[in-house]
Amino acid sequence: MRKLGAVVALVLFLTAASSFAGVVFTAKTTSEGGRAAQMQASVVKGWTSGDKAKVEFEESGNKMMAKGSYMVTKDGGKVIFMVNPKERTYARWDMDQMMGFAGGAMKMMNMTISDPRVEKLGEEDGGLVVGVPTTRYRFRTSYTMSMSFMGMNKTTKIVDEQEIWATSKLTEAALGIWLRKTPPKFGDEGLDKLVRAEMGKIQGFPLKRKSLRTSTDEKGKTEVLTTVMEVTELQMAPVPDSTFEIPADFKETSMMGQGAGEGSQQGGDNPLLKMLNKKNP
Repeated sequence: MRKLGAVVALVLFLTAASSFAGVVFTAKTTSEGGRAAQMQASVVKGWTSGDKAKVEFEESGNKMMAKGSYMVTKDGGKVIFMVNPKERTYARWDMDQMMGFAGGAMKMMNMTISDPRVEKLGEEDGGLVVGVPTTRYRFRTSYTMSMSFMGMNKTTKIVDEQEIWATSKLTEAALGIWLRKTPPKFGDEGLDKLVRAEMGKIQGFPLKRKSLRTSTDEKGKTEVLTTVMEVTELQMAPVPDSTFEIPADFKETSMMGQGAGEGSQQGGDNPLLKMLNKKNP
């Protein structure tokens, strides 16, 4: 009976996928161990349609992604805006800019990464996740991070083991703004290149991801951070274009906490806002 139920669920999913243009999902991230655990915990609800997506934070331990705020894109994630309805503001989510700040901090602290290695450990049938067939991938990423700042020297060996359950049955390109195949950039060109080369081979979008990160310092002290992201609800449904619009009276700000800058415009005259709210022909 279980096998019959799984077959019925798959048939219904594939039928819905061919009938509707849009995906609605809920994803939960939990984390334990380590100092960064609380910041990683979240519950989000997402709406996607082709290259358009909106991901709203229903729960979040990260102040930059406060409850009620949301990310939105209309070009498959090339340009992403973070919207804060409470403050009635929005800001361009510029990963290159943020990684530039991170890179600057790494240089200031003389931080370096050595002995980077990314290994693919396995690829097999992952079974069903929320009724969708998946492939289970396993990777191990390891490197040594050294830091020297104001007379303080610190060396940490890091091993990150990941399990990823991905599906190729979903085709909405904008799902990638939350259901990412690869982790955020580390800020080290060599390690980032290795990660892209290996994990870029994953087919489809992750519906579940489990990461076990072990950090060991030069004194042998070990810290383990376990993070699990899992899509808990998934349905195929038409999503109206209005879902992806930013209200015209919201003001543009900066992700780094600064204003939009001299000469910036707001409301209906803002060119970025016009681009985002432009209706499809």
